[in-house]
Amino acid sequence: MDGERRTLLIGALGILAALVLSYLLLISPLLDRLQSSAEERDQKEARLAQLREEVRRLEDVRRNAPELERQLLELSKRIPEQPEIPTFIVQVEEVARASGVTQLSIEPGTPGAPETGGPYSVVPVTMTFEGTYEEMQDFLLRLQNLVRLVAVNEVSYEPAEEAGGAAGIERLLRVEVRAEIYFQPEGPVPSGTGETTGEVTADGG
Repeated sequence: MDGERRTLLIGALGILAALVLSYLLLISPLLDRLQSSAEERDQKEARLAQLREEVRRLEDVRRNAPELERQLLELSKRIPEQPEIPTFIVQVEEVARASGVTQLSIEPGTPGAPETGGPYSVVPVTMTFEGTYEEMQDFLLRLQNLVRLVAVNEVSYEPAEEAGGAAGIERLLRVEVRAEIYFQPEGPVPSGTGETTGEVTADGG
């Protein structure tokens, strides 16, 4: 009986070894190929989803192209061919009077090409005035609604008078606005202009 058990045990071990060898030689490579195929399929599905998203974005651009063209046309109408600094100053003075701010000062800088490039020129403008917080907000709103395109880059303000004013009276602020205006010359973008760009001071009250 011991001999039969030993024979059966040896046979069982041989079958187990054959199964392990079969797994190593056949099943394991097959699983590796299946895993590789699954990863490749996932990559293809991800790429397909990406392509579908790109197609969707392009379709959105195509669908919105007429509206974008209309907006670009409206913006181009707000960019003159020349700096027209005096005209801009008059417009800002009108905005100041309508908003109620006072001690308006307008200081245009030197025209130049935009940092990001483009077929237009940029004129930096610094505007200072005094007014209440509500008057400042009204000034900025009217400035953005000018016929000419104005980009406000920075607004800073501080109390215009010492603390301790009368109770119930809104404090006066000293405001500085850094903005940019644009013009689009027909020829090459100039690095300067012959117009006077010195500081202009006006009383908006």
